[in-house]
Amino acid sequence: MSFQRARKAEQIQERRQEILDAAWDLFVEGGLEMVTFSTIAKRISFTRQTIYTYYRSREEVLLDLLGVHVEKFYDYVRHMFPTDKYITQREFCQRLTTHLLTHKKMLLLFSLHITLEQNSRYENILEFKRIMYEAFPTFCDILRGQCPEEKDEAFCHFCITIMIYIGSIYPLMDQNPLQLKALSEAMGGLEVPSVEETVMSSLLLMTASFRFVGDALAGASEQN
Repeated sequence: MSFQRARKAEQIQERRQEILDAAWDLFVEGGLEMVTFSTIAKRISFTRQTIYTYYRSREEVLLDLLGVHVEKFYDYVRHMFPTDKYITQREFCQRLTTHLLTHKKMLLLFSLHITLEQNSRYENILEFKRIMYEAFPTFCDILRGQCPEEKDEAFCHFCITIMIYIGSIYPLMDQNPLQLKALSEAMGGLEVPSVEETVMSSLLLMTASFRFVGDALAGASEQN
């Protein structure tokens, strides 16, 4: 069967998705170093040269790949916090902590997004920025439902902080025993908290000023 050039928008999207699926599999199997046009070409139904029709650089592939998984991350966040049930601040932070710790691969890519953008075309960067800033409607809607007495400005500040945080916490999750030993010694021999404890503490601080309805209900229940 001879090679057919993709002409329809649907065909173009299918090929892009094939590239991204192969790139993700390679990333999961062997890390960033495994993701090259050569290795991707070995796993798709068209040639390496054809990849350049859709992506000009490896960084563009990784940036689009990050965008896909950030979208999935936000989608799952929306399902984690149903609008018909109030939760406490601690429950909110615990669920978000668990969610972050199960997305380490995405967090690794997120920590590199500025570098990936530097070797990507404007349209790729713009698309990723649009996806990234979905944090605002996602978290604002959740917090507005859980903390109706707070002002939207407080939720916006949280969204900015959480985006910066998501882009910076991966190194905490990838420390080897030697690094942990050095950190403990630098801290005067104190025990280094676990990654879960660190993330949980950070999220509790970020939401410390929020008045969760769930906390008020829990307090009233205890008094009764």
